Amino acid sequence: MATPWDRAAAGYLEEWVPRFVPYHLDLVRELALNAGQRALVASAGPGSEVLAVARVLGDAGVVRATDKSPEMVRICDEQVQKAGFKTNITCEVADATDVAGGPYDAIACAFGLWQLADRVAALRAWRGALAPHGKVGIITWGPHEKGQPFDQMQECLLAHEPSLAVPSPYVHAEREAMAQMFEDAGLAMVRHTVVRHTLVFRSAEAFVKALCEGCTWRRVCDELGPERMDRVAAAFYGMVGGPDEPISFQPPATLAIAAHPGAEVVLHHRPSVRAPDAKG
Repeated sequence: MATPWDRAAAGYLEEWVPRFVPYHLDLVRELALNAGQRALVASAGPGSEVLAVARVLGDAGVVRATDKSPEMVRICDEQVQKAGFKTNITCEVADATDVAGGPYDAIACAFGLWQLADRVAALRAWRGALAPHGKVGIITWGPHEKGQPFDQMQECLLAHEPSLAVPSPYVHAEREAMAQMFEDAGLAMVRHTVVRHTLVFRSAEAFVKALCEGCTWRRVCDELGPERMDRVAAAFYGMVGGPDEPISFQPPATLAIAAHPGAEVVLHHRPSVRAPDAKG
């Protein structure tokens, strides 16, 4: 069955993936992978983080990439084939909790956690598929900062079309909340940091157009139709200085890594760190 991401896949690849690649590279670097290891990339989308993982693991590495969207998986596989990797990479339509093929030295999820209805259940599944010294690495938007263009668009949507509110992408980004989420899943957090990269759009109008190429906002744009969406966009243009005003901002993203309690793991910034033991 098709998912909402299927219709957004091509536009998302063009508009957003190049802008998100620096965040994906941050995650892969912090995981400190080694050649020949095994990795699962959950909610892989069109696969830029899959390619980054494969480059690190080398020809002897194994990568399994999964996503619920058949179209995203098709694009991911296409990108893998174009890259010409000899690494054993498989791209499959599967739920984020599908951990077949483990145990894994690393499980990575970039900007996919907030879309899952039961995040703890996914993390528990990932914990069960980790090798003894394996790591779960995630990156998610937040902590929340007022005044970001994403939030300004949300405010305009709520003012004009309150029935079509967009769910918040800020999921347990703060340190304590993130640590608790991992703990609830039987994992221990060993790394928590905030990273930023500059997103640039030639105009506010270009930003709105790009926004409508993402899954959540594409649904909104389709439901509203051009006339009603234009009213929402006009309100946004009024907030930022007009439709031709360039948009440049640095959205914060939280990068976190967890492991089995008590495990000794390697991170990019530290050659060896011991995960906290389970409480109680």
